Amino acid sequence: MTIPWQAVVAALAAAMMHAAWNAGLKAGKDRLLDAALLFGIAGLIGLVIALTRAPIHAEAWMWIGLTTALHLPYVYLLARAYELGELSHVYTIARGLPPIMITVLAAATIGEVPSPMAAFGIVTISFGILIVGLSPGAHLQGTLIAAAVAVTIALYSVSDGIGVRASGDALAYNAWVFVSIGIVVALMALTLRRRDQLPAYMRLYWRRGVIGGALSFISYGLVLWAMTFAPIAAVSAFRETSVVFAALYGVLFFGEAAGSRRFSGALIVALGAIMLKFA
Repeated sequence: MTIPWQAVVAALAAAMMHAAWNAGLKAGKDRLLDAALLFGIAGLIGLVIALTRAPIHAEAWMWIGLTTALHLPYVYLLARAYELGELSHVYTIARGLPPIMITVLAAATIGEVPSPMAAFGIVTISFGILIVGLSPGAHLQGTLIAAAVAVTIALYSVSDGIGVRASGDALAYNAWVFVSIGIVVALMALTLRRRDQLPAYMRLYWRRGVIGGALSFISYGLVLWAMTFAPIAAVSAFRETSVVFAALYGVLFFGEAAGSRRFSGALIVALGAIMLKFA
């Protein structure tokens, strides 16, 4: 199954937005509270939209529950990884490994087996992504935690790919996913921080939360919509080109080093994307 141009454009737009809100998370003073604020705002957006849509099919709720559960370790580990490592390195590990994992999981669970050319394109994208952001001498614990984040991303991506197809309404599914995630991440933050910290943090940084929450909601909505008519692994691989944008943001806003390695990696990502599109 070839990935249509609509899915490519949606995934690339999602990649730019996803890298932007992750840069905002990295810039925060408390990444867990930032994540709770971001997902809380996205959850409010989702609730407004969900109440205007028809009910989703019952089967989809199981996948929403699984995705929500997976976001607890995802958010906690991502926040911890950003405390230990650079944006470009952590983001590269977390987003560079999932395409290959997702390809294997999608093949095993729903029989979406890519053609040899498509599989090679996915591997090439992942290879290029890793070249873009891997940093010699990076924090070992931060690297290992980022790899654990990659596992959670692969699992919830496949869960949502199956769930959105079963839902009957990609927009409503995305809305309910964020409502559910917003609640559990807020509860996690209230449990792991003092009860008064989250409200105080919201008052100070609500503008960043609104921007990040809106970007997160829209970017993931685009990905879910693309997954309703394109292969899950292919959409995910295009979405993970966000690493190239994250590396650019790291150079522009966090003073992280640029060089020929990142440029070469970006070219390899582009080559993989071309192979994947025309497989």
